[in-house]
Parts: sequence; structure tokens; C-alpha cells
Amino acid sequence: MKIKEVGEFGLIERIKTKLASPHQDIIKGIGDDACAIETQKGRLLLSTIDALIEDVHFDLRFISAYNLGKKSLAVNISDIAAMGGTPKFFLISMGIPSKISVEFIDEFVNGLRETANSFQTYVVGGDTSFSPEKLNINIVLLGEAFPGNVIYRDNAHVGDQVFVTGTLGDSALGLKILMNRKELSKVEEKFKDLIERHCNPTPRVAEGRLIAENCLASAMIDISDGLISDLGHICEQSKVGAKIWLDKLPTSEAFQNYSPEFADRPMDLALAGGEDYELLFTVDRGNVDLLNSIKNRFKTTVTHIGEVTEPDEGITVLDDSGKRYTVEKKGFDHFL
Repeated sequence: MKIKEVGEFGLIERIKTKLASPHQDIIKGIGDDACAIETQKGRLLLSTIDALIEDVHFDLRFISAYNLGKKSLAVNISDIAAMGGTPKFFLISMGIPSKISVEFIDEFVNGLRETANSFQTYVVGGDTSFSPEKLNINIVLLGEAFPGNVIYRDNAHVGDQVFVTGTLGDSALGLKILMNRKELSKVEEKFKDLIERHCNPTPRVAEGRLIAENCLASAMIDISDGLISDLGHICEQSKVGAKIWLDKLPTSEAFQNYSPEFADRPMDLALAGGEDYELLFTVDRGNVDLLNSIKNRFKTTVTHIGEVTEPDEGITVLDDSGKRYTVEKKGFDHFL
């Protein structure tokens, strides 16, 4: 059987079935943005790992060594943010091909340090190895949270309201622009913000902690594979469905201005483009007023985009006339 026959998440489930085993200190294992382990009373250790592989997760024609360093750590920090936690320490391993120069690694580390300093996160170890062809980056990030504040994916309930931070689709559009323009030097200044969203995402740590500390969310995830795909993870693990209102999806002015130039169906980028690294979360109706009362404390916008429904309804997207909108691609899967 080929891996593409089961897909990325089918493969993960097969590995989980054979490898995962219960332990009294494991509060949450495989299946969320990060695991949660009780290392001492009143504290949970959060840990996550992300692999970034050249020509799969990044293209060296389109991203500088400095921004690659920043992004490599930022995407891991986003997983901790999605649990309502605080990033603390990380380890990094790299498989480095002969084409990569010492100067490239220097700039990569400078970017890594910039993100680490911004989020008061510290490197505690790592490894380097030779890679025959492609640059490989693996980061393990450790964080912490109070047990009562950690937010998982599996607690959404029918009637909960769906919210998202920031804007959607900018990163996917930025990548499309880069792929169409081929060389960074030929990319017009007007696309700068969109490209920045792709090359230099901002993990929503402060927002995640604010949501957690106020017990606002019943479930939460960061948007890495695309809104529909990541909402699907919440729905699957919570055994619910959801409906999303297309006209409520938050998009930036730059997205609205330039997406028609690069996409026949621009809103598919917002629904399934991925790498937004915004927080997608569900809120009990009784907490919506509290969320609205503290919105001004968020560093970014928070938008009401849908609601949780019965599981047999699946995930539906409705346009402004109430008709079902069909997304051509649901999100990113490594093996499909």
C-alpha cells in the first residue's frame, strides 16, 4: 500500500495505534497541537515538533535564510499558542546539504535568535547532520501552562460559536505571488505585506494566553493546513460539525485588492490556503459577551465566522445568500 492511499492523517493514526501507550503523567498525547505532560503539581509541560523540508515547506528561491530561521521557530511557537501556553525552550536538528554555506547558516541562526528573543524562548540543545540533497530543519519546542488553562481540540459542543484571529489567505496569496514572479527582485513593492505574511508569520501567543486565562474557548487550534482542514480536526475530535459564513471571513485590504489577479476563486485561499498561523477557536454562547468585552485587549482582530453544528452535518460553507459554497481543495495534506 502506498502512503498516498491513506494520506497524512491516516498514516499518523496508524503510527499512533502501534506506538502510543497510556501513562499517568500524560494528560494529552498524540492528536493535538502539542502534548501535555504533568511534570510537577500545578504545571503542565507542553511539547511540539515540526519538520520543515526544502521544496516541501519552503523554497530557497523565495525565502531568505534570515526569514527561514524566524519562521522555523515561529510555526512551532504557534502550536504552543494554540494550547493557550507559553513557549520556553527548544532543541533544533538540521540536515544540511553541501550547497548550503556557512554564511547561510549564520543568517538562519540570526533569524532564529530574533524569534526566540521576541518570545523569550531559549535553545537548550540540538544536532547537525549531512543531508544528500535538501535542507531539513526539525525543532522540538517545550512550553508550559496551568492545567486549568490548557485548551484542547476535543471539547467543542453544538451551539458553540466559531471565531478566528487576524485575517485569512494572505500567506497563501503571498506564496502564489512569489511562484508567479519567480524571483524576489521582480516582486512589486505593493505585494510586500502579503509576502511577509508567508515568509514571516506571527504566532498569536499573547492572544492564546488571553483566551486561556479567561476560559473563553471550548476548543482551539492554529491554522497551518487551512481553515477548513484545521476546523475539521476540531470537529472530528469533538464529534461535531460546523458551518462557516463565507462573507464573514476576515481578509486584508491587500488580499481583497490583489487576490483576483492570482486566483480564479480567491476565497478558496482564505478557506484552504494554509500557513495563516491564526487561532481558530470555539466559544460557548455564554462566553461570547465576555469575549466581546475584552476584544480591545487583543493585538489583532477577532472575528465571528460560524457556529458548531450536529456531527452529521459535517463542515459546510454558506455564501451570503445561504447557498452552500464548495471548496475545491480542503487544505494541505503531505501525502495527497
